[in-house]
Amino acid sequence: MGAVAIPGCGSTTTPSASGTAVGTGTSTAANLASREFTRSLVTRWDVDPWSRGSYSAIPAGTASTAREVLADVLIGGRIALAGEFTATDYPSTVHGAYNSGLRAASTIVAEVGADATVTVIGAGIAGLAAAGQLKQAGCAVTVVEARDRVGGRILTNTDWGVPLEFGAAWVHGVEGNPLVPLVERAGLTLAPTDFDDAEVHSYATGEPSAGAEAAATELIDEVDSLAEQRLPAASSVQEVLADVGWRPDTADRRFAASTEIVQEYGLDIDRLGAQALTEGEEYRGGDALVVGGFAKVPEMMAGGLDVRLSTPVTDLALGADGVTVTTAGGTTRTDAVIIAIPLPLLQAGFPSLQFPADVTAALAGLTTGNLEKVFLQYDAPWWPQVQVLQVSDTPHQRWTEFYPLVALTGQPIVVGFAGGSAATTRPPSDAECAAEAADVLSRAYPA
Repeated sequence: MGAVAIPGCGSTTTPSASGTAVGTGTSTAANLASREFTRSLVTRWDVDPWSRGSYSAIPAGTASTAREVLADVLIGGRIALAGEFTATDYPSTVHGAYNSGLRAASTIVAEVGADATVTVIGAGIAGLAAAGQLKQAGCAVTVVEARDRVGGRILTNTDWGVPLEFGAAWVHGVEGNPLVPLVERAGLTLAPTDFDDAEVHSYATGEPSAGAEAAATELIDEVDSLAEQRLPAASSVQEVLADVGWRPDTADRRFAASTEIVQEYGLDIDRLGAQALTEGEEYRGGDALVVGGFAKVPEMMAGGLDVRLSTPVTDLALGADGVTVTTAGGTTRTDAVIIAIPLPLLQAGFPSLQFPADVTAALAGLTTGNLEKVFLQYDAPWWPQVQVLQVSDTPHQRWTEFYPLVALTGQPIVVGFAGGSAATTRPPSDAECAAEAADVLSRAYPA
């Protein structure tokens, strides 16, 4: 993740929130009409050692019931799981993770009592929600976190003096969403996103692309119809779409798949399981960006809790009278444990624990998708004044969507997105990523 100089891209470095160097600079050949970005930041969740991806997804061949197994498990009457991958109501979302923490805490209290000692592994929003509820019930709670911060995949970068969301950024559905009061308590605000306030331009021509817009509308209609059906777990989204006559056989349709499905789930449509379209629920009220630094929410939630940072748990041993928790600092005994860490860590055997066969199968059945971002800052805004800038015909279907952040940050900043294999195969250096994204934006919007 270090920055390197590449032809046509003068480079300096600034530390990213994960502690690695991030390329910043200007591009000449890659930016048309002298639209040179002054600095950049790049996310790399796929290689982050404590996340190894962005959020869980159901691949083809796995049924959505896998999440139910993980949500309901209580190993030895003492160990429960929490996290967005266990959410059956709102899977793969921040509010789903939050709800899962409350659910796991209630399960533990009902089983071991309100005077128990409980260790929560993971200080993301699921773990913090669980710990807060346990403490309120009367339990003695300790939270252990491998990172040197709380929040997990909620990460606000402030290197440029303004909050930029490297991870979660939106509250999806503001009516009845439990995140809304948390955001307000943290002193933050919400800025509604109007996805109809958008333009789609072609990377190849720089002109508006009515065909791409029409293809996206067509795909949304097909997906909405499929979501009302019983879809086979063995099939991919690409296969069930083909059954109704929709195929990614044009540039416009590939753009539609990228923006409407791949960036939503983090998986390409030939890998994404059909039942992903039918799982979970949705809050109403539209989506809104968190303004002021989403990381303040988990920081607020951690207040008053015993949180021990930089303390990865390596092993759990279940006994008749409790659970032995092993870290680099030694071992401790606790009455119960809630594991609230990302799915890939559990799949990799971290922490070491013998799971029941059905849980092992459910864990193996799920996968993790990827969504990555590039932040570009310019001397002044030059793009159309809309909320969403989309680009069809992009190389490798990468950087198909950009969001100007001027209204939120007061700075001429845009953030671009890449999902699925487009994200995991992006250029190896951050400087190259930034130059590529800037090239896409400037070619698509030349006027």
